[in-house]
Amino acid sequence: MSDDTSTATASRLPERHEHGRGIDWRAALKAALLAFAVSRLLVLLSAGLAVAVAQQWSGNDGHETLRLFDAASRASLEQRTLANDASWYLSIIQSGYEARPFDASQQANWAFFPLHPMLWGSLVHLGVAPALGGILLAHLLLLAGLFQLHRWVQLVRDRASADRAVFCVALFPTAYFFSLPWTESLFLLLSASALLAIARRQWGRASAWGALLSATRPTGALMAALLWWEGRDGRRLPSPRIWLFAALAGTGLLLFMGWLWLKTGNPLAFADIQSAWGRDGGSLTKHFRRWVADPLLIADPWNLRWINNSALLLALAAAVWLWRTGQRGLALLTFFTVLAPWSTGTLVSMGRYVLTCLPVFLALACWLRHPWLAMSWLLISAFALSVMSAWFALGLSFAGA
Repeated sequence: MSDDTSTATASRLPERHEHGRGIDWRAALKAALLAFAVSRLLVLLSAGLAVAVAQQWSGNDGHETLRLFDAASRASLEQRTLANDASWYLSIIQSGYEARPFDASQQANWAFFPLHPMLWGSLVHLGVAPALGGILLAHLLLLAGLFQLHRWVQLVRDRASADRAVFCVALFPTAYFFSLPWTESLFLLLSASALLAIARRQWGRASAWGALLSATRPTGALMAALLWWEGRDGRRLPSPRIWLFAALAGTGLLLFMGWLWLKTGNPLAFADIQSAWGRDGGSLTKHFRRWVADPLLIADPWNLRWINNSALLLALAAAVWLWRTGQRGLALLTFFTVLAPWSTGTLVSMGRYVLTCLPVFLALACWLRHPWLAMSWLLISAFALSVMSAWFALGLSFAGA
C-alpha cells in the first residue's frame, strides 16, 4: 500500500465508524478475556516457579521437592508485590504526601501522582490487605483496559488488528507490571478510553479521561495536546471549544501541582525530585553508543539495556510509521511519550513507558498482518515476558524499574 493510500485510509476510518458503528463489543470482550487469561497465567506461573526453585531446590542431596506457592513462596511474592514503586504509593496511602520544603537531596513521594493511590487506598481503607487489594485492582483495570484497547483499534483499523494489538500488549516483555499495584493497568485503561473517545469525536468524554490520565502520570497530560490536535484537524471544533476541552484534560496535573505547592512550596516538585533518582538530563544518543560499544552487556543496576533500548527503538519506528500514514497526532503522542523519559539521561523504565503507549501497539498490530509473523513475535515476546517475570520475582533490580 502506498503512503498516499495509507494516509487516505487512516483519515477516513474514524469517520466511517463514528458513534460506535462497526464496533463489536462481544469480540472485544472475548479477545480481552483470552489475552488476559493467557498472559496472567504465564506471569503467575513464571514468578511462582522461579521463587519455588530458588527457595526449595537445594540441588545437592538428591531428594529435592518443588511445590508451587507454598507459604514461603507466597510471602516472598507478596514482598515483591509491595516493593519499589508500590512502596511509594503505599506510603502515600498510609501517610500522605510529605509536607516539608522542597529538597532534592533525597528521594520523596512527590514524584508519584495521586489517582492510583487514591483508588488503591480506597480498598485498603475498607480493610482489604494492601497486597491483595493492589493485585485485585491491577487485574480488574487490566481486563477493562484490554477491552477498551480492542474497541479503539477496531474503530480506527479492524477487528483482526485489534485482536493482535491486545495480545501484543498483554504479552509484551514488561507486561508483568500489569499484575502489580503500580500505574500501568490504570494508565492502559485511561489511555485506551481517551483514545476511543477522541476517535469517536466525543470531546467531553475525552476531556474527562484526559483529566484522570494527567492525575496518574506526568505524560498523561499529553492526551490534552492530542485532543487539541484532533479537534483542530479539519476544524472539527471551533477554536474556543478546542482550548476549553484541552484545558479540562490537563486539570488533573494542575490540581496535583497546586497540592504540591501547598505541601512543598514547589508546584513542580514531581519533576524536580527526579534528580534524586539520577534523572537529571544528558545526551539522547549516549544510551545507544554504550549499547553498540558493549552489546553483550544485557543489564546493569536498574536498567535492562536490551529491553529498554529496544523498546525505545520500537516506539520511534512506530512514530515514524504513524506520521507517514497520516496519523500525525498519534505519531506526536508516541514521540513525546518516550522523549520525556529519554531526555532525563537514563533509559531506566523505558520498557514500562512504551508498554502503555498504545499507538505503538496499533502500529505493531498493522505490521504483523501475516500470521506467521504475528505468531513469531508473540512467542518471542511471551518467552521474554516469562523470563522477566521470573527475574522480577527473584528481586533483580533491572527487572524492577
